[in-house]
Amino acid sequence: MITEFSTIHIFAYGEAQIISKDVNFKASVTEFTKLNPVIADVKAQKPVDVATGDYHAINIFYSSNCYYMGNQQEFSFSFDVADLNETKLNALIAEFSSLEAAANTPSTPSTPSV
Repeated sequence: MITEFSTIHIFAYGEAQIISKDVNFKASVTEFTKLNPVIADVKAQKPVDVATGDYHAINIFYSSNCYYMGNQQEFSFSFDVADLNETKLNALIAEFSSLEAAANTPSTPSTPSV
């Protein structure tokens, strides 16, 4: 079962965002280790009649669809979110949670050396 969320956005400009009932968190794609497998999984869903091209955004909606928004219209496509690899998607959702928890953990000030 896919861990519940509302929306995941993956932006070509270098950020990823998760939105759920209690969370709206965005981080740089460079902070993720579980993002590329999901992107590859999305790209693998491309219909044969759609041209291959870079994305502007990938939008994943829980219990709905996934939209690959190409940076040109002929690169865009959508499919049912149930066609994504559940294990990879859950790993990404867990990583979002870890990154969000780390971002919200107050850092301890360093003690100045004398």
